[in-house]
This record gives sequence, structure tokens and C-alpha cells, in this order.
Amino acid sequence: MSACKKALASVLPEDLLGEMLLAIKPKTPPTARREKLKQSLLSRVGKLLAESRDEVFIVRADAGTWITFAPQVEMKVLHDDGNTRAWLARLDPGGRIPAHLQSGDEEAIIMSGWCYLDDVKVNCGDYHRINKGARHGVIHSPDGCLIFVRSHSLKRHVSELVAAG
Repeated sequence: MSACKKALASVLPEDLLGEMLLAIKPKTPPTARREKLKQSLLSRVGKLLAESRDEVFIVRADAGTWITFAPQVEMKVLHDDGNTRAWLARLDPGGRIPAHLQSGDEEAIIMSGWCYLDDVKVNCGDYHRINKGARHGVIHSPDGCLIFVRSHSLKRHVSELVAAG
């Protein structure tokens, strides 16, 4: 309780003091000042919204470039910060990515279709993770598939996979 309110409470009964305080109308700022405050607030909100938009990055399904990664295999990079890459691998029927050693951790989800990871069948919706230094088996898809991959950013082409392992 403020010192002023304490002083008034010692003179006036608390219920009467409360009624008097509620009856006081708030002072409204002059129109020009009110408009300036409003514009200042709107400007701050606009800046916050713009900053939050910079934190969201969307790649539309029909946007981006598919590049040949291996015969019957294409990749579309969604994001690459120099350390980690998010990308799609699209294997046409019969497409294959050779076995290799992982130079960084990799995780993937089969988005459509199915494939084999060596001799293990991996179905739509399945997730797999392969740690840095581990042998990544051959990926091959008899019917074709789409895979979301999150990996390191070092390798750019299948020839680099063959050289790695």
C-alpha cells in the first residue's frame, strides 16, 4: 500500500476510500500525444513482427532446385548453414546411393514410398539415424521414394560418397 493511501486510510474508512478511488476518472493524454504513443506502439509491434518473420524460413514444395546427386537420385537442399544441411533425396525406381562412411551424424525419415538400407526394408514414416564414423549402407529403392535427410554439409555429390567409403 502506498504512503498516500496509508495516510488516507487512517483518516477515511477503507470502503469509502475505495469508492472514492474508483470514482476518479483517468486522465487521458491530449490527442497529439495519444496519437504519438499509438504510432510508437504500432511501430514497435511492427518491428517485433518483422523480426519474428526472419526466424521462419519456408521452402514451398514446388520451389527450389532438384540437382542430380547420383544416377536416378536427385537432391533438393532446403537449408544449409555450412555445418548442417536439411535436404530431400528423391530416388526414382531403381535409384541407389552407395555405401559410405558417415563424416557426420545423419538422420532421415522416409516421406513417401520405401527403400532398403542395405538389406533392411525402411517404410514410409520410418526414421533412421547413423552416427559419425559409422558405415552407411547402400540405399536403394525398387519402386522409388522420397527421404527427408538432416546431415552434415560436407558432401555435395555421390562421387564424394564413394571416395569416403
